[in-house]
Amino acid sequence: MNRRNFFKSIFFIFASFPLKIFPSIKQRTISFDYGVASGDPTHTNVILWTKISTTDTGNVNVLWEVSTDNNFLEIINSGQTEATSTNNFTIKVDAEIPKEYNGKRLFYRFISEGIKSDIGNTLTLPKYNPDQFNIAFCSCSNYPAGYFNAYQDMANNEEIDLVLHLGDYIYEYSREGYASKDAEKMGRLVNPANEIISLDDYRKRHATYKSDKDLQLLHKSKPMIVIWDDHEIANDTWKNGAQNHTSDEGSFKKRRDDAVRAYYEWMPIRETQERKKIWRNFSIGNLINLVMLDTRLVGRDKQIDLNSYFEDELFNKYQYEEDLNKPRKLLGDEQLKWIDETIDSKYKWSIFGQQLLIGPKNVPSAFRELKDESIPVYFKKYLQLAGEGIPINTDQWDGYPMERQDFYKVIAKSQSNLVLAGDSHNSWFSNLIDDNDKFIGIEIGAPAISSPSTVDSFGDFVDQIDKSFVDDNKDLVWTNGRGKGYVLLNISETFVDVNFHYVSTVKSKEYRPLKPVNFRVEHNKPYTA
Repeated sequence: MNRRNFFKSIFFIFASFPLKIFPSIKQRTISFDYGVASGDPTHTNVILWTKISTTDTGNVNVLWEVSTDNNFLEIINSGQTEATSTNNFTIKVDAEIPKEYNGKRLFYRFISEGIKSDIGNTLTLPKYNPDQFNIAFCSCSNYPAGYFNAYQDMANNEEIDLVLHLGDYIYEYSREGYASKDAEKMGRLVNPANEIISLDDYRKRHATYKSDKDLQLLHKSKPMIVIWDDHEIANDTWKNGAQNHTSDEGSFKKRRDDAVRAYYEWMPIRETQERKKIWRNFSIGNLINLVMLDTRLVGRDKQIDLNSYFEDELFNKYQYEEDLNKPRKLLGDEQLKWIDETIDSKYKWSIFGQQLLIGPKNVPSAFRELKDESIPVYFKKYLQLAGEGIPINTDQWDGYPMERQDFYKVIAKSQSNLVLAGDSHNSWFSNLIDDNDKFIGIEIGAPAISSPSTVDSFGDFVDQIDKSFVDDNKDLVWTNGRGKGYVLLNISETFVDVNFHYVSTVKSKEYRPLKPVNFRVEHNKPYTA
């Protein structure tokens, strides 16, 4: 038998064996199902994020690239990293950007095993004063409550340089929980179905939110700076517990730590040794000192329970006010000291990204005029507080009035202050005045992305409620309990244009942007109409 026939015979012998004797090597599948994101930009660096979806548990090698063009012909930095099961196959890179590209639009992507991610758009913060810098901010994006149309509107708004998310990026409730009545009809059921408690639960809930195409579009279009509020952990969180955590749900500390771990895995936020201390600041030339705060996990004492002051359905106003004005912490001493050290009068604007409404918000007298059929059952007992100068939401700064004055004293040395807020689901615009009638700054409260607002509880009566809020709270300039959307700040040296952007609906993917409501804030001056 010659050589040719020998190898030919061997080939046919092996080819006749059953395939299971020679199993094929299984090719694992790689995909980028949750898009890309960037965040925490500084003058020199920016965080790049993605999540690998893979069919096995082995480590995955990932290449990342940053370019001046979306064809990646001029790559200015690149590197390799690994996605591992330890971090839920999430990737975060703290990419250094050469100084000649400071403040310029850049493109980034990830590549693994020949598969390319979406292309993201990002920048570093300008080191020198720009003529104008535009920051959008938002909060309260409840997935089952409605579509994220406002995210899409932000993504398509070419004015926006940077987005701040002030918390309630996810919600912890089960499929039958808060704001979920339309979820199945809209195809927005959350995973897992239960209230999230464990690390695996929090990871799956982040995955549900990050699967939303409008959120993916926003993340790949703009860099984002994030802080958490309560629902990233559980409703009305304070340093040692939460309203929505009970003893049968296990250790609150473990739940909190698991929630924080999942948050850092799934968000484009810079890693620190003490993850719970999320406060940090960013600067744009000498124009802006952006100070991001935590009012939840580290310093906060437990909220006063308003319901405990009702005795036989009558409210004990005197005891409530006495207890309300006792010393209690919200920021905590360590963070307040850090704020004091971070404030610098060289900046034209000090902008505080934080979670809670800070100006007083007393129950408006209009609630007295509500008809029984229009009053939610849970709210009826609060009607006796209407028009009595009583703050109703003790989870906000109203529940910590002494700490509010301490904060005002610290930030009074800034040139001009803007205090941003989320959490309330409504829009707010207020002058901030301390107990000595000194002007401190301007408060701007963002509407919800999708979470229910006043109109969802009180229907058309909301306009009367809004008017009464302004009439009964002397420093409140304007409020809106209807709209879902976000706020855009056009910031220049002498003024800031504040633009409240709304979408026509969150119950349908078909929406239209509404005409913005605009205010101009002059440098270091209270707003006057």
